[in-house]
Amino acid sequence: MAELLLETLLLKSAIGLRLLDAWSGQPVADGLDCALLRKRDGAVLAPTAVSSGGVQHWPALRWPWNAADAPPDAPAPAPAPQALAEILVTDRLDRFLPLRLDWPPAPDQPGGALASATLLSAPQRLAPVGAASIAGLLTDAAGLPAAWARVLATDAAGRVTEGSADAAGRLALHLPFPRPERVAPASPPLPWAPPTAPVTLRVFHSAAVATEAMQSRGAGTPPGGAPLAALWRAQPEVRALAHIATTDALGPLRLEPGRPAVPRTAGLPLNRSELRLLPP
Repeated sequence: MAELLLETLLLKSAIGLRLLDAWSGQPVADGLDCALLRKRDGAVLAPTAVSSGGVQHWPALRWPWNAADAPPDAPAPAPAPQALAEILVTDRLDRFLPLRLDWPPAPDQPGGALASATLLSAPQRLAPVGAASIAGLLTDAAGLPAAWARVLATDAAGRVTEGSADAAGRLALHLPFPRPERVAPASPPLPWAPPTAPVTLRVFHSAAVATEAMQSRGAGTPPGGAPLAALWRAQPEVRALAHIATTDALGPLRLEPGRPAVPRTAGLPLNRSELRLLPP
């Protein structure tokens, strides 16, 4: 019988960060850079260490950034009015979009020493085996790229998968293929067609997220910046248009094995294949 190996990790940096793949929900243990930076000038506060299980931590982080390293005579730190440091997450293998997290991140459990964050697929990522995919270009009411728009895809079983456009508005969202719809037998039988499954999209967008992302600084920051997770998640919901001449919202997409679904707004010029977004 194979032995189950459990990882023991002593965190001297008060909290560790576990990064999860949105498509699978599994931790990502390789290829990531997680720089702990001072917000005002992008200075690196401590080098990053990675456990064998993929937990990012900063054992060299010192007082006052690390309360666990406080000297015996140190006064109790007053809560800062806003975060003074942040974690910049980038992927050397180009599978995931970059993001920034305020330091320290909220632990998964009250008083715990482990926090989790979700990594979202980049447009250049190859579809994982067994995944259904949604790919397209998201634009705002003026036809400009809807940078960092947040997308939620919900299948018929209620399972929700999160995705995001990149700085150029390009979306690639991968999710476990939903259970195909059952089709009643027809008489006479219809020609064979691949099984399909419906999925609905909700989209959230604010131009302020891209503006703030472009102001991020620090070594390793991508050219388009990196969105701050708290602002990205707080974007207001917008309407994805079914047709440019109406205000009707986009209906469910139909997913097919091996073929990405492309959400698009009908009625645009033939040279534009995009999903147009409008404020609610």
